[in-house]
Amino acid sequence: MNKILSTTLVVLFFIPIFAIDPMEIIKNYGLNSGKISYEGIEVSILFDNPDFPKTSMAKVIANGKYMVRRDFLSPPFMLGRINIDDGKFQYDFDPKKNLVKISPSSTIFLNKDEINKRLNLIKKNFSTKLEREEVYLGRKVYVLTISSVYTKKVVLRLWIDKDKYIPLRIDKYNSDGVLIGRIMFVEIGFNPKLQNDLFDSNILKDKNVKMEETKLREEKLENASVPSEFPLGYSLIKYYTIWERDDKFTHYFKYTDGLNDASLFKGLMPFKLPGKPTDIDNFHVFYDSNVLWKSISWVDGDNFYLLIGDFPKDYLSKIISTFIKDPVVK
Repeated sequence: MNKILSTTLVVLFFIPIFAIDPMEIIKNYGLNSGKISYEGIEVSILFDNPDFPKTSMAKVIANGKYMVRRDFLSPPFMLGRINIDDGKFQYDFDPKKNLVKISPSSTIFLNKDEINKRLNLIKKNFSTKLEREEVYLGRKVYVLTISSVYTKKVVLRLWIDKDKYIPLRIDKYNSDGVLIGRIMFVEIGFNPKLQNDLFDSNILKDKNVKMEETKLREEKLENASVPSEFPLGYSLIKYYTIWERDDKFTHYFKYTDGLNDASLFKGLMPFKLPGKPTDIDNFHVFYDSNVLWKSISWVDGDNFYLLIGDFPKDYLSKIISTFIKDPVVK
């Protein structure tokens, strides 16, 4: 009887953990994105060189109204830099250059339709596993592992707050399954008392500060002259025109597989990257790679193309053949 009771208690203990659908956790993460107010210290580590990882630290403040501010504390050359992101634009202030760069938001705040589209891509392209629950920074978290259904390699490991559904730590892996980045809070507090002017971009502006704005115009997806999908489950989600001057512009197409983004650029001038001419199966292209990304460029007719993303090497030929049939690089 005692044995049966003990077994029953063990089963009841584990059922609440493993009965949770990890996709529901990811969905709640998406729905809560931008809606949680917090203040904390965030550390970012880039493992592009395993012997000399690059580390930065920032004080991060979110007002729960789709606005995030980062005040960089390290390394020394970034001390004093401020980034304010309002969900539409981000303002980067560099005190050494006395310059504010204005560019499209890099924070992913999505509406329900966009969240559902991302979720469907994640379900299609990845397998998710709830590894365990644990305590991180004194808070209960879900630890999730997400793997590619194509390569079977881990792409993300997430420590998601069980109450607030925001990630307290993210480990990012490349397409070869190598850990390349980590973003983690070393301290965090929720619902802090915040001053409204913390998120006013005007604090970065005065008559002595130079302004530099990216001239990016969003276009309709139906007008895009490129495939809407390519291998590994990537789908076209944004189409922009980047204007350098009235007579010089570049088309920019943004793809996603639900978690990773890829960028395709199309223009009338060659793109300046250190790629070398090489043959990938029957395709002659310029190619460059590192642990973070791969770049492939080619010429088709009068147009130059550049594709940047983290793709497994054995998929490159399939990806290239989606865009071009017989490319020749001049």
